[in-house]
Amino acid sequence: MKTRQVVLNDNVPFRQVAWGLTKDLVGPERMGSEHIRVKITEYQPGFSHKLHVHPTQEEVIFVLEGRGITETKEDKIEIGPGSVAFVPAGVYHATTNLSLTEPLRAVIVKSPPDDKENQSDA
Repeated sequence: MKTRQVVLNDNVPFRQVAWGLTKDLVGPERMGSEHIRVKITEYQPGFSHKLHVHPTQEEVIFVLEGRGITETKEDKIEIGPGSVAFVPAGVYHATTNLSLTEPLRAVIVKSPPDDKENQSDA
């Protein structure tokens, strides 16, 4: 039976990834979501999630803390608290933390929740 669920952010542990820390708040594995994934990601100081593409997945990046750059193969735009970036499916993109001392913290929303990630050769 489908039902509403609630999770407390503080009760979900981060896991280490190449560019920092991330945790899934909503997704197929947590809450049984079929159409969306919601994460909190911390890009560590000076780190970047390299240029990559999700062939069928849209992504929203909502910056909570810190300053960074969101880039595509066409441009680079500075982001900070309150910035919301939308990345359509099939668009190569990357996020870089500009600070050398503070993390860049963001809410990441992806739909559909699962998709292959392909790195760029560029």
